[in-house]
Amino acid sequence: MVNSCVCFGCNNSNLSGHRVHRFPNKKHKDFRACIRFVQAKRSNFAASSVTRHTVVCEKHFTPDNYNQGDLMEFRMGFRRREWVKLANGAVPSVHASPPAKSGGSEESVSTSRESARRKRELCTILGESAASKDGAGATATSDPEDDGDGDISTTDPEPVVVHRGSQCNIRCLHRSLAVQVKPQMVDVGTQTERFEHHRSTPLASPEQSDDEWSFSDIINHSGDMSWSPGEEMLSESSEEEPEELESLSDPNAVDKFIVCQRQLLSLFTVCPACCGETQGHIMHPEGTFIKVKQACGTCGYERYWQNQEKVHRNMPACNLLLSGAIHFSGCMATQTIRMLKLFGLQCISPGTFFRHQRYYTIPTIVQAWRNEQRGIIRELKETGGGLILSGDCRSDSPGHCAKYGSYSLIEDRINKVLDVQLVQSSEVPSSSWCELEGLKRSTQFLMDQDMQVSALITDRNRQVAKWVREKMCSEGTRHFFDVWHIGKSVQKALDAAAKERDCEDLKLWRPAIINHLYWTAASTPTGDPDEMQAKWQSMINHVQDIHEHSTPAFTSCAHPPLEGEARNKEWLEPGSPAATKLESVAARKALVKDIRQLSPQHQTFSLEAYHSLILHFAPKHTGFSFLGMYSRLLLAALHYNSNGNRDVARTSEGEARYAVRYPRFRKGGWVVHPIKEKPSYGYATNLMVSLVEEYSKSPQALQESSAVLSSAAPPPLTTSLQKVAKDEAVSLHLARHSRFNI
Repeated sequence: MVNSCVCFGCNNSNLSGHRVHRFPNKKHKDFRACIRFVQAKRSNFAASSVTRHTVVCEKHFTPDNYNQGDLMEFRMGFRRREWVKLANGAVPSVHASPPAKSGGSEESVSTSRESARRKRELCTILGESAASKDGAGATATSDPEDDGDGDISTTDPEPVVVHRGSQCNIRCLHRSLAVQVKPQMVDVGTQTERFEHHRSTPLASPEQSDDEWSFSDIINHSGDMSWSPGEEMLSESSEEEPEELESLSDPNAVDKFIVCQRQLLSLFTVCPACCGETQGHIMHPEGTFIKVKQACGTCGYERYWQNQEKVHRNMPACNLLLSGAIHFSGCMATQTIRMLKLFGLQCISPGTFFRHQRYYTIPTIVQAWRNEQRGIIRELKETGGGLILSGDCRSDSPGHCAKYGSYSLIEDRINKVLDVQLVQSSEVPSSSWCELEGLKRSTQFLMDQDMQVSALITDRNRQVAKWVREKMCSEGTRHFFDVWHIGKSVQKALDAAAKERDCEDLKLWRPAIINHLYWTAASTPTGDPDEMQAKWQSMINHVQDIHEHSTPAFTSCAHPPLEGEARNKEWLEPGSPAATKLESVAARKALVKDIRQLSPQHQTFSLEAYHSLILHFAPKHTGFSFLGMYSRLLLAALHYNSNGNRDVARTSEGEARYAVRYPRFRKGGWVVHPIKEKPSYGYATNLMVSLVEEYSKSPQALQESSAVLSSAAPPPLTTSLQKVAKDEAVSLHLARHSRFNI
C-alpha cells in the first residue's frame, strides 16, 4: 500500500524511498501538535481525517527528532535505516520548500555556488583535522551523546563534528578491510589519511535547502560497496577458525533444512570486501557437519562458515541429534542411514551411530527410565494398597532358541509399566528359563522398594506357578491366570475335536463355550475357586439341554428359558460322540485346576499390547546387543506409559469414534474397537533435550555411566564358543568345495 505524506507541497511516499511516520495515538499529548503543524500549510486538514495510513515523511523532521543512539549505530553500520526510531516527544517542524520554478537559471547558479562553498568549508575542516590528528583524534572517536548532523562550522571545528563528518560524508576510494571487519576501530586518522585522493561525498541535492535533512544524506553512494555487520567474518590474514560455542541451549528446537551443495556454494561467489569473484570450498566434512572456506584472490580476504554449532567444543550438534533421533524413535540405524545415503544426504556412518548409542544415547535412556520408575513408585505409595500386577515374558525370536527373554510387570490400577528385566539365555540353563529368572529379578526389585504384591496375573507357565506358590503366596500374594491364555488353549482343543468324525457340531458351539469361560470369571468377583469350577462344569450339562446341576456352588443355569429365537444351535444329544468329546476336553484335570485360578477382574491384555508395541522398537527379525535390546525395551515402556491411558477420539459433534476390524483369530468374525487420540511423543523430545544437556555438561560422565552398564551386562554368547583360526577355516572350506569344481 502507498502511504503518501499529508503535508502541503510534499509528494514523498514510501514508494519513493523516503521513510514515513504515522501520527501518534489520538490520546497522546503530541497528537494535537502534529495536527497544528500540518494545518499551518493546510487549513482544511482536520483531526478526524487521521487514520492509521496517515503519515508524515522524514523531510519534516530534524536529526534531533531521532533517537541519538539508533542514529549513531546506523552511521557506524550496526543498524539499518528503517530501524532508527523517533525520539519520545518528536514532532515535525520542517515545512517543505516551494517547488522549483522552470527556467530558473538564477536559482540554479545560487545552488551551485552554495554547494561549492560547502565543499570548500569541508576541505578546510579536514585539513585542520589532519594537522591536529594526535590531539583531537582520540577525542573524536567516541562521543555517543552528540548527533553530529548539524551544520559544519569553519570557525570552531570540534573533534566530535570532525568525527561525524568523516563517518557520514567522506568515502574513500578503497575502503580498508580493517574497517569492514572491526568497525569499532575506525577513527578520524584512518579516514582523513585517504583524503589525498580528493574524493568528496555527494552533498545535498540542489532542490534541498540547508535546513532539510533525511537519511539519504548519509547512506552509501553508488561507488561504495555495501557491508552488513551481521556477516560472520575473520580478518584478512587470519588463519584461525571461528570460535565455537561451548554451550548450546536447545539445538533440537532449531529448524533444519535440506540444501543442495550447488545452491549452498553459490552464496560464496562474491567477496564481501571487494565484491570480486570468489569460490567456496568445503573443508573437513564430518557426518552432517561441513565447513566452507571462502578466499578472495584479489584482496586476500578469507572467512570460514560452518553449517552448525558444536557441542562441548568438538561434537557437531546435528551428528549427535541424528543419532538420538534414530535411536529414540525406534528406527533401525542401518536402514535409516542407507535411506539417507540413497537420497544423497550427507550424514553419519553406522559406526558413528553405534558409538554414539553406546556412550551417549543408552545412558540417557536408562537415566530417563529410572526417573520414570521412581515417579511411578512414588505414585503407588501415595495411592496405598497392595500392587496388582500383570507379568509375562517375551522372547526376542520365535521358537525355543531365543537369545533374550524380557520380563515385564504392569500395574493394572494405573496401567503403567512398572519394571522391565532382560535375561540372556547364557545366564540360565536354557531360554525357557528366562521367564522365571525375570520374575525373580522383578520381585527382588519390588522388595528392595518395600512394595507389597497383592495379586499377580500371569499365563499358565508351570515353572512360574510353582515358584509363586512356594515363595509369594505364603506372603499374602494371590496368583491368578489370565482368561485369554486359557481360552486360547480351549479353543485349539475344540477346533481339533471338531475335525473328528461325528463331532462337527462342536464347531458351532465353540464361540459360546469361550464366552462361557469369560462369564465364569467375570461373574465371580470374589474369585471363589469352587464357584468358578462349578460354573465351568455346568456348561457340559447346558449344551445337552440340562440346566439343573448337582453342585452346591452352582445349582442351576442363570439364563432364562431358551425358546424360539433365543436358540440358534441344536442341543447335543447326551452320550453322542460330540458330547462325549466335549466332556473329555472340558473336564481335563489340568484345565479344571487352572479354571479355579481364573482372574475375575484384571487380565493381561494391556501387557500383550505392550509386547506388541515392542515389535516397533525391537523387531524379532533383527539382532541386537544386550544394551541395545535393553534400551529399546525401555523406550517401548516410556512410550506405553505416555500413551497407555489415552482418551477415545471424538468427532466434531462430540461423539465417540469407533472402527470395525476383522482380526485373524476371529476367523472371519468382526470386532469393534474405539479409536484413541493420537499418541504423544513428548518423551522422545525430552530425551533429545536431556542428551544435549548431559553431553554439554560432561561427555565423560555419560561415558562413565556407559562403562557401568557395560560391566553389568552379560558377555556375548560367542565368548563361550571355541574359536578357530580364520585361515584354517577358509582352507577347510575351500578344500571341501574343491571337489565340485571341474
